[in-house]
Amino acid sequence: MHVSKVLNNNVLISQDANQREVVVMGRGIGFQMKVGMEIDANKIEKVFTLASSDDDALDARYHELLEEIPLELLAATEQIVELAQQTLSGDLHPSVRISLADHIHFAIERLRTGQVVKNAMLWEIKHLYPAEFDVGLQAIRLLKNASGVTFAEDEAAFIALHLVNAQLNEDMNNTISVTNLIRDIVQMIKYNLALELDEEGVEFRRLVTHLKFFAHRLIHQSTISDDDDSLFRSVRDKYPLAFSCVEKISLYISKKFKHAMTSEEMMFLTIHVERVRRSQKPSAEA
Repeated sequence: MHVSKVLNNNVLISQDANQREVVVMGRGIGFQMKVGMEIDANKIEKVFTLASSDDDALDARYHELLEEIPLELLAATEQIVELAQQTLSGDLHPSVRISLADHIHFAIERLRTGQVVKNAMLWEIKHLYPAEFDVGLQAIRLLKNASGVTFAEDEAAFIALHLVNAQLNEDMNNTISVTNLIRDIVQMIKYNLALELDEEGVEFRRLVTHLKFFAHRLIHQSTISDDDDSLFRSVRDKYPLAFSCVEKISLYISKKFKHAMTSEEMMFLTIHVERVRRSQKPSAEA
């Protein structure tokens, strides 16, 4: 493995056997190194592929971050990404390394100067994305070991939102819109069916996963439809309580987003609502 670019004493850019650009990290690995020189394998602590984000500005920003961020923090960021990849379902967009490293770098600098930022969406993230939030909690422990900075749960939620964003491959503003929409629909289900939702339950998590991708399609005006309404009618007639709730959700979406839910969308949501309804106990207020 040979040097393609020296970023600093601890970080080099090289190429793997498939000619893909990789980041090579290690204490003092870049000291007195020049382009073309062979990298000392004994000094390598971490190697990962620097996948292109298809955005030259983002790629340039990541090179800047690699130059600016201390080795311990780069290693911690990579640990967080690896943890998320091992723990969460679905793929993370490669650009998550850029957005997460940038965010963490800024968050630590901000906290060191006494700027404490509260996460206004802490409750939603904590309850709607428990797996991502759990990774966020582990992440702030890794960051404490790497930087000595102690973060509150608010930062775990910020990190979790970046991971959700990477799963959806979204703009962060859209991810926030998706989260707010999920929150509103969950609240409508809860109050229309008078349920005390078990947020740790399997069916609730399946519902949230369904809503996450439904909201993603809605924001991008990409719908699913089927010309055969026979299954829709069967579900509608079989689960009248759940369907009545979905009708109210459909009306809300029509008013707020100017989108008429298709019969296919209503059918799938009805099935998920019915599964949640059957798995829950009625609320004390019912």
